[in-house]
Amino acid sequence: MTFAWKIPPWERFEDCTYLTVTLTDQGDGNFRFRTESVRGNDAIEALADLLMTPGSLLGLRPNYPALIGVVVRRGIDSQWLAEPPLQVGKDQRGRWQVAVDDATNQDVTVFSPTEITGLVSRLRAQYGAAG
Repeated sequence: MTFAWKIPPWERFEDCTYLTVTLTDQGDGNFRFRTESVRGNDAIEALADLLMTPGSLLGLRPNYPALIGVVVRRGIDSQWLAEPPLQVGKDQRGRWQVAVDDATNQDVTVFSPTEITGLVSRLRAQYGAAG
């Protein structure tokens, strides 16, 4: 499967337009988050930039068991960088759930580990492993 972009987001020389929040299971019932600004024209491109940027842990590993998900938000916001307005917890079956508290911003996408793994596979098939 091919991608619509002419230049992959991780190879572009442009300002970042999206913010990502990577959520991982800390192992004791708690979670950690890491925020980054990324490039792209939509949420998929922004996630691809996160995955394929040289040094990306998510792009280097085919399976990342501690991954809860990645939240992608259009626009860079210092409040989101410091403390993203997310509700993260486990449901009755012990599966992680992620909800966005920021009702004012509708341009937020939550990607599950399955969706991320699928995108990594597609990116690797077309471009090889992350740098």
